[in-house]
Amino acid sequence: MYGPPQAPQVPQPPKSPATGGRVALLVLFCALALLSCGFLAWAPMLRVAVLTRRALDWVLFGVTFAVGAGLFAYAAATGDKEGSTAEAFVAVGIMMLLVAGPITYYLVTEIRRMDRGGAAPAYLPPGYDPASAVTVPSAIGDQNPYARPVAPPPAAPGPRIDQVRAELDELSDLLRRDAGDNSGEGEGRR
Repeated sequence: MYGPPQAPQVPQPPKSPATGGRVALLVLFCALALLSCGFLAWAPMLRVAVLTRRALDWVLFGVTFAVGAGLFAYAAATGDKEGSTAEAFVAVGIMMLLVAGPITYYLVTEIRRMDRGGAAPAYLPPGYDPASAVTVPSAIGDQNPYARPVAPPPAAPGPRIDQVRAELDELSDLLRRDAGDNSGEGEGRR
């Protein structure tokens, strides 16, 4: 309260490094689509749709699920029957699209999401401007890596500060006069 004010600290943007958990999820969902020959390619698309909550992603998930289910139904219906070469090429082409398309879309979306800093922004009260917030260290000191944002200090001094300045000036003048009076007396006593 009586010390010099701290300089406002510029808030740093949150960093979202690729943690081990995120990398493990990337590998898991890509492996699901790849190792199942495209039959489970809807899993990474479902993750993208849930995370982004966009209508396009939900439509792509539905299309991927329908194509995968149709391919599975075709494979179950034909069973051990000998198919033509054209049918084999079409089935393998669909499998390749089911593997390459969702994996590519999932990786691009997830990597962009990691670069932006992750999930949806946290709730902020109406009218809150994060650019004007000042980060103040907590009472714990530097041990706490999480500092809380507070409102910036007022720009112009209020009437109270002017009153304090006037009183300090008056006290300073009084002390100077008193020191001037005492300096003459002290020389005479020696």
